[in-house]
This record gives sequence, C-alpha cells and structure tokens, in this order.
Amino acid sequence: MANNPGSDHEPRFLRLLDGYGQALRRLCAAYLQSSGDRQDLFQEIAAALWSALPSFRGASSERTWVYRIAHNVAYSYAKKRRRQYQSELQMDALPDDRMAPEKPRRRVLLEAVQQLDAIDRQVVLLYLEGLSAGEIEQVTGLSANSINVRLSRLRRRLASIVMSKEVRE
Repeated sequence: MANNPGSDHEPRFLRLLDGYGQALRRLCAAYLQSSGDRQDLFQEIAAALWSALPSFRGASSERTWVYRIAHNVAYSYAKKRRRQYQSELQMDALPDDRMAPEKPRRRVLLEAVQQLDAIDRQVVLLYLEGLSAGEIEQVTGLSANSINVRLSRLRRRLASIVMSKEVRE
C-alpha cells in the first residue's frame, strides 16, 4: 500500500463521490444538456477532486471546497463545450434525456437556470443545493450581502420565467 500514493486518499475520495455525487450530477445537468457531455463533465469534476484532495487542509468546509472545485471545472468545461458545439446547445432540448413531460415545471426551471449568466447560475445552483450565503461566499468570492441581493432578484426572475412558460403551454 505504501507504493501507491493515491491509496491514502482513495477512501476519502470515494466518500466524497458518494456524499456529493447526486448534487454534482445536478450541477452537470444545469451546465450542459447533452447526457454525454454531462457524464464527461462529471468525470472532469471527479478527476479535479481526486487531484486536489491531497492538498485539502480543512481551511474551508469540505462542502464548500467540493462546490468550489466543481463549479470552477463546470464553468470552464461548459464554456469550452459551448464554443465547440454552439449550434447543438439549443435551449429547447430537454435538459435530461430521462426527464419525461410529467415534470414540466422542473424542466422549465432548469431551462431558465441554463439561460442565466455564469455567476448567477452558479449562485442559484449553490442555493438550490442548500448552501448558505456564507458558504456561497466561500465558493464564489462574492460577499454574502451581494449573494442575498442576487438571490432575491434571481428568484423573482426565475419565477416570472417559469410562470410565463406555464401560461404558454
């Protein structure tokens, strides 16, 4: 075991993926529509967590550390993919191939979140994952006050988008 430097943090890494895997998959779905791209992004996030794990010293909570890495990787990855597949990333596609029409509100909300600027999308996703303004501050570098103001504005904007789409459908 001493010959494998990764073996020391493998159980911790597996625990992180077990504990945060579903949230990370939701994050991937909010950034990308293609299931293949989402899976690739999830793998990129997992690789980044694996690489960064030995240097994690607990200066922040594990939760905010995971989200900071995940959002940084997701932002870069999605930006690269959008440049490569601009014509393929259309907002009218379902965000999840398995998401059936019986969940139209969730689909509409996810489409609305995908339309937000990167920083607003990041703030909303972290909020939806249950992070406090203070934790979001640690992930994004924005002040907690700024986050609260953004969230208030974004809740109204997203509610308006969802309601207007429901009326049209």
